Amino acid sequence: MPRDRIVVDGLWRCLCPLIDVATLSKPFHQWTTPRPPSAPSLASRSIQWRRQHSLAAAPTNHEIDRTTEPDTEQKPEPGPGPKKRNTPEESRIAYLARLAKRSPWIPDAVLRHFNPKVDKIPTRTIYAALKELQGAEDTYHPVTRLVEYLVAQRRERPNAALYESLIKANVSKQYGSAKVAAQLLREIHSHSVTAVHPDYLLRAQVLHDMMNRWYALPPSAEINIIIGLLRDGQYELAFSRTGGVGFHEETMAILKHRQRLVDIVKRVPPSPNVWQFLLDMFSRDAFYPGVKLVWDHSVAPSHIHPPDGVLLRVLNTASMHGDVALAMGAIHVLSARGVKLSLHHYEALMHVHLRHDDLRKGLTVLCIMAKAGLSPDLSTTRPIFQLLRHSSQLTDQALALLHQLKAHYSVPPAAFNVVLEATAAHGGFKVAFDMYRTVRQVCITGPDLETFDFLEAEMDAFSLKPTKSIYDHFIRISSMQYNYDAAFRYLGMMRDRSPSNIPESWWMSKHSAMALLRRCVQNRDPRFGNLFGECHRRQLLSKDDIKLLMSVKAQYASNLEASVSHVESFEEEPLKATALVA
Repeated sequence: MPRDRIVVDGLWRCLCPLIDVATLSKPFHQWTTPRPPSAPSLASRSIQWRRQHSLAAAPTNHEIDRTTEPDTEQKPEPGPGPKKRNTPEESRIAYLARLAKRSPWIPDAVLRHFNPKVDKIPTRTIYAALKELQGAEDTYHPVTRLVEYLVAQRRERPNAALYESLIKANVSKQYGSAKVAAQLLREIHSHSVTAVHPDYLLRAQVLHDMMNRWYALPPSAEINIIIGLLRDGQYELAFSRTGGVGFHEETMAILKHRQRLVDIVKRVPPSPNVWQFLLDMFSRDAFYPGVKLVWDHSVAPSHIHPPDGVLLRVLNTASMHGDVALAMGAIHVLSARGVKLSLHHYEALMHVHLRHDDLRKGLTVLCIMAKAGLSPDLSTTRPIFQLLRHSSQLTDQALALLHQLKAHYSVPPAAFNVVLEATAAHGGFKVAFDMYRTVRQVCITGPDLETFDFLEAEMDAFSLKPTKSIYDHFIRISSMQYNYDAAFRYLGMMRDRSPSNIPESWWMSKHSAMALLRRCVQNRDPRFGNLFGECHRRQLLSKDDIKLLMSVKAQYASNLEASVSHVESFEEEPLKATALVA
């Protein structure tokens, strides 16, 4: 009579939680298939195979014939039954047949039948079959036989692929052994075999697909990928990923270790592409130790030539850390290429000098900027102001330095403005205004719009009201700037702040009015009509002044004519006469 069978499913476990204990308490042979008597035990078979067929000592062909898979076919249990069950060996053969259909490029002799036909199969095909069998189930015997055959008959040296196949084969719960796997790992270390993943193209494709799907890798996975790239010798890709996760210190340690190997055992040094890539990565994150190392090793001896963008990042890194030599080196390389230095180059160079409190060189850089045709502004001089605001003595010293520099350079208004700002911070508006009176002794071009903006802000802070002459001066200077809108702003403030006890509101002088009218003519400013009409109403302009305005540029005469015609009280004869001048 056949034994009773109890199907233990989820319902059984819910209704009777002790069913697992009752099942496990049965003898082992009553609920599992007995191990074939012809097959050795798990431990003895694995250890025996490891002792006789290790990769260090390959077996002979006769031994391989004797180590073929034993006949594990079992006789079916007698007894009536409606359906004949397949034996484990039949199920395994059927599984290998399905595997062979999924991999038609692998010969059938490799996957299912180990016969003399395998001698005609190329070695690389056998390696491909080993890789395919690693992901399959119950392939312990095919894998071990193929490895033995490759080592014994094809004289293959022990390598990472063979060891990987054997270790994965020992995962088998029926024939595998953890002890054998551990022994294989020790043999790997003793033979200095590097376990490099062969399918780096698949790894790159998977990482690319994950990036396109916005899948973020955890730090542990990033570290594993970096280790794999280093073992593959793909240093550029490995260093790029270390920079992406912020492992700049680790990258430096690897680089220094590689350099020690080059010096001691005369190994091949990293290629120039590696150094170029490292400089790009370190400068992108302003990692100063890395930038300094690569610069001294490769850029200074002219082994590599970084592009202009990388040099700019190197300059900014040197400016942040106060490395004058590194900053000057980057400037020299750019100058040697004929690159026209811009405002941001000079600003970084000025900042690196001020990191060492070198005020003279900082002001000198400002003068060099003006000599190069650049216009430093308020934002450019912020590092100088941060240095001067903490010491009134340095402010006095800065003014003395400007008087010295004017003998060699044309001091820009920005240099005078920052000293004026620091003077007001230490001594107040009165001292600053006294200093402003000497502006033309320092700057040949005189003050600019930022000078007046600062004075206006200081006067508002001290509740001081500008006089008519001060506003007139502001208007005249603002009219000389590229953006002369401030002149109209000052004109409006001038009229609004006129005393109430006078019949006419304040108005600008003739010189300031002519300066502003000329700018309006040159730019075809529609505000010219109202401005010209108010000047004529106040009888501020003469006929010669009108001729001068119309002779500014002939193409603007029509604009001037149309605007003047709106003035009703103007005499027609002088207007016709002046119109002919153009």
